[in-house]
Formats: sequence, structure tokens, C-alpha cells
Amino acid sequence: MNNKKKKANRRLKCVGEDRISELPDAIIIHILSLLASTKLCVKTCVLSKRWHHLWTFVPNIIFDEHDFPYILFDERRHHIMERVVNKTLALRSSSKLNNFSIQISDIQDMYPSFESWLQLAVERAVESLTLDFIHNGHSSTGYLLPQFLYSNSHIRILTTEVCEFVPDGRISWSALKELSIRQATLTDEVIQNILYGTPLLEDLELNFCHGIKLLDLSLKPKLKNLVVNVQVLHVNDSRYYHFELKIVGPYVETLKLSWSRDNFKCKLMNMSSLVKATLDIDFLDDDDYIEEWYPNMVKELVENVLPAEQLQLTNYCTQALSTLRMDVMASLSSNLRSLDVDCRGEEYLYGIECVLQCAHKLEKLVIFFDYGRSSKSKYDGYTKDYWTNAEIPSCLDSHLKTIEISGLIRTRVVVEFLQFLLKNSRVLDKMVLRHFNHKYGLILAERLSSYPRSSQKAVFLAPKSISKATLNFKELFL
Repeated sequence: MNNKKKKANRRLKCVGEDRISELPDAIIIHILSLLASTKLCVKTCVLSKRWHHLWTFVPNIIFDEHDFPYILFDERRHHIMERVVNKTLALRSSSKLNNFSIQISDIQDMYPSFESWLQLAVERAVESLTLDFIHNGHSSTGYLLPQFLYSNSHIRILTTEVCEFVPDGRISWSALKELSIRQATLTDEVIQNILYGTPLLEDLELNFCHGIKLLDLSLKPKLKNLVVNVQVLHVNDSRYYHFELKIVGPYVETLKLSWSRDNFKCKLMNMSSLVKATLDIDFLDDDDYIEEWYPNMVKELVENVLPAEQLQLTNYCTQALSTLRMDVMASLSSNLRSLDVDCRGEEYLYGIECVLQCAHKLEKLVIFFDYGRSSKSKYDGYTKDYWTNAEIPSCLDSHLKTIEISGLIRTRVVVEFLQFLLKNSRVLDKMVLRHFNHKYGLILAERLSSYPRSSQKAVFLAPKSISKATLNFKELFL
């Protein structure tokens, strides 16, 4: 044992202290600022005397009530957390605050403390502010943002959850570039106030927000990324059951629009700059529950996003493709490079086929197959020899390079469709198999590899669970 200690000491003398300790304080503080929470930063004070106060110079305050697991079920847990945050703020040495983040259950008796913390963050020119109040069901409203917060020239990123926006006057967030609002009731007046007061806004996320009927972004040339996610809350008030929203976004380049019920009406207007679009629209499986206007609304939404270069359509949106006129689809999809879709029945597959015929520049095709959710099919055009005589889309001849498939492939039509793609995709580089279990993935890969392929350079890439097998798939499929 003594010999081992002597050898260790000799090694230490040769290399000196550990390399991290040799770094300047500024670099160590920067490293600490990358940690996920203030609690982790504080823990480093036990490493050595030199590290004892370094955490107090980190320009971030990040607290989550789950940082205190030993008091999560203590009725005093929020008061304990309140004291910890206050003490941490008192011990801080840094005058600058880059990031201030609090995640805690919505407890009204802590509101005075929240306001004092916010006041301190504003005084120290905070740049990223996160107020995440986990809804506990005790209150019908969220935390009312203090009035002093509505005028700020330093905040660049603002994220709120279960917060209410009720400004007395004009909002002025002159430096704000990213805004994410989750679970809030917003009016058209408030949202327009926000838009007018954020000249540099680039990213806007509205998750589970209600009350907005018009989102007019026609005066926001810098706003490029928009996310709107609507969820039906389980409330008895009928005012919260039906939603209508019109979005005007001539400068929006990336759009993600999602909801999961048929009581939400949405209309897109002037989305002429779209590069990437995602429509994730689900509904009750029983057609009796679908409103008469719903299919036409989804069809119009799909038409508005087809000009994008990258398009992701899930659930009902893929089926809507089959209802578009071919001349309309051809004129709208001329720039489409990447298509990511769900296929839950043969009418869905027909919509995918139509896009292939019209999107002459398509380079990537991603399909999730799930025929199990489609109990009924209204399309019966796929006879046994359909794909043998089908017209070959021009994109297969010169552009389609990547095909990704996942889900359950268990019908004749789907197998023949994949065989058709392999046979006619002349420039195909790879077919990727995703999210398959080991046994099913092996069987599918071996079967697909046996089909004729126009592109001799094409390879099959399997998920990690399959690639752990002894077979080398790249060599097997060449």
C-alpha cells in the first residue's frame, strides 16, 4: 500500500495539479455556467478552498423544485426552497445575470418572493428569463406578471408557463428574440401588443394558449419560426371548447402547427416564405364525431404548406393529400425536397403517390406505416398488379436519394409499393429502417435486400438494435 502511495505522489509531482485547477478562474466559471442547475454549481464548492466561492460568480440562477427531492413531499417544501433561493441570491458575487430560471408549482403565497426575485433579475440585466409555474389545479389563473416586466431592453429569451399577460400600457421588449408562452389565456389585443413591442422577435411559440383569434405577423419581417400547439383542456366552460385562429405569416420560414381534436378551426394566409412546415392534426377515430367542415379545413391547410421545401404531415393531414387536384398539387409542390408522412391506410398511400408524381425535386421520403389504426379504407384502387404498371415519378429517376421507413409493414400493397420504389429509384443512396425490434427488423431488411434495385450503390441502414447482430448489413445488401 505504501509503495502505491509513493508512486501516486511521484506521478502528481510530475504532472502537477489536475488540469482543471490550473485553468484561470474565468474559464472555470464559464464551465460552471454550462451546468444544468445552480444546485450543481454550489456542490463544486467542496472540491477545494479555491472553488469555495467560484460558483457565486456564475451569471446564472437556475432552480427547479425537483432539485430538492428530499423535501418534495414535505408541506413546507416551497418555503424551504424560498429560503434557499433567497440565500443563494444574497451570496452571489456576480453583478451580471445572463440566465434566471425558476420552475416550481404555482403557489400563490410565494408570489411576493417571485416578484422580488424578478426585480433583482431585471436590475442585473437578465438576458434569458424562464418562469415555469407547474399547474397544480388549485388556481384557475396563473401568475400575473408584474407591470415592471413589460418594459425591458435586456431580455433576449423569455419563456413562461402558467403566467397571465395583463399589461397596463404598451409592451416594450426591444431586445427580445425568442418568446415561448405555455398555458395562458391571451386576447387579440394582448398578442398584438406583444408583437408591436418586439421589433427583433425571431422565434414565437404558443403552446396550449387560448383566446387568440388572429395572429397577424405581416409586420414582423424578422419573425421566421412559429410554433402553435393547441390542446383541449378539460373544463366545463363552453367558451374554452371551440377555438378559431387565423394566422397571417408572409415572413415565416418554419411552421409547426398541431392539435388533437376536431373543435379547432384554423386558417393559414400568405405563407409565401415557408421553407419547413409541420402539420400534426389528430382526431377521434370514429368518423361520426368529425364536423362536416373539418376535412375541407385540413385540405386548405395542406395546400398552404405544400410550397415548403421540407414538409411533415401526420395523422389526418396525409389522408388530405389524396383529396387535392393533381394540377393544384403540381403547382404547389414544385419546390418540395423532403416529405415526412404517416401512412395509416390505402387512401393515405394514394396521397403519398400523388405527391411523388408532382414533386419532381423530391430528395428524401420518410414514411411511418401504421395500418392498425385504420379500420376502414375508402380507397380500393390498388389491384394486385397495380405497381407493375404504375407510372414512374420523375423524382425517382433523378432526385430521390434517401428513403426512411418505420412502423408495421404487413400488407401486400405496402410491400409492393416499397418494391416499386427500390426498382425505380435510380439515384437512391440508402434506405433507412427505424424503430423496428431486432427480429422484425432482420426479417424486413433481408426481404427488402432481395428485391431488384436500380441503384447498385444503395445500402440499407438498420437501427442500433439490429446492427448489433453479427451480420454486416452494408456488406450483405450490396
